Amino acid sequence: MKKKRAVYRIGLLSLCHMGIDFLCAFALYRSFAERPEAFLLYNFCAFALQMPLGIIIDVLSERYEDRYLPGLIFTVAGIVLTVCGSFISHIVLGLGNALFHVGGGVITISEDDDNDLEGRGLGTFVAPGAIGLILGILHHDTVYFTIISISVSLILFMIAIILSVHREKCAVNNMINSSLADKDLIRMIAACFIVVIIRSLNGMALSFPWKVTDLLTIISVLCLAFGKTAGGFIAARFGSRRTIILSLVLSAVSYVYADRLIPGLMALFFFNMTMPVTLYLLVRKMPDKPGFAFGILTFALFIGYLPVHYGLLKGLSPFPFGTLASLLSLLILAYALMIFERGER
Repeated sequence: MKKKRAVYRIGLLSLCHMGIDFLCAFALYRSFAERPEAFLLYNFCAFALQMPLGIIIDVLSERYEDRYLPGLIFTVAGIVLTVCGSFISHIVLGLGNALFHVGGGVITISEDDDNDLEGRGLGTFVAPGAIGLILGILHHDTVYFTIISISVSLILFMIAIILSVHREKCAVNNMINSSLADKDLIRMIAACFIVVIIRSLNGMALSFPWKVTDLLTIISVLCLAFGKTAGGFIAARFGSRRTIILSLVLSAVSYVYADRLIPGLMALFFFNMTMPVTLYLLVRKMPDKPGFAFGILTFALFIGYLPVHYGLLKGLSPFPFGTLASLLSLLILAYALMIFERGER
């Protein structure tokens, strides 16, 4: 029964994640499509600020016996600010996005841990955001903008009410805190950070020649999202090591032929399977700092966004760049796994 409630909450948060990212893209591209500085400021607020916000939520969690409460407060505040920001300001919009991601991420980490989901919940939570994002980008110019914005906002408010009414007190985190020397922990954080930067660059800088219609763009994003979800489930079933090696080797091979539709979709699927695994490994080593673990990786996403924003990296060919990104990620994650397993012994 407890696990069913956890799945229900993670499902609601995942749906809310898709709605939040949809609303952000929907409003941002509607009002600021010709203002790159607004996109930069939004992305800074939405992604870079998750790290300090994550530290704040970790501190609050230590002061409350109920560690669900700070996450819930951040989640609800994020929903409210995102809805308000979609009508008034891209800065408020970005801050709301950051608050929701950190709050929802911490709740998901807690539920995943308490119910021995072993990372399944992490992949489920993070995946729908990309779907909401692409739908908001593709349809921001609709004549029904106001109606859609209000409808999505009402759905988000309903989810916030449901999460608040049906919350339960969560005790102290029971995740195994395997011992790691301070230097090893720093090395592992750095390795995961670099891998996420590579993933961010790879996702935004590569150009696929077959992605010429809205339908194919949506299909590519669905493959990316399903890859994230599948990565969490497969790693829980077969282990992180096998998942990382298999997914990134298959990704590297698929990128060789990614100028064609099917191999390109396979490359997106396999490359993104390691996303929840990276987060899960880091969270396992910092069980008392889930907000920081979540926030440091989203800060890496922002760092990866900067070269694309300034036009330094854009329109790269899937081969060799996608293949190189896969192999480099494989080497770095193998190093992170070595450190992780050293602490397990």
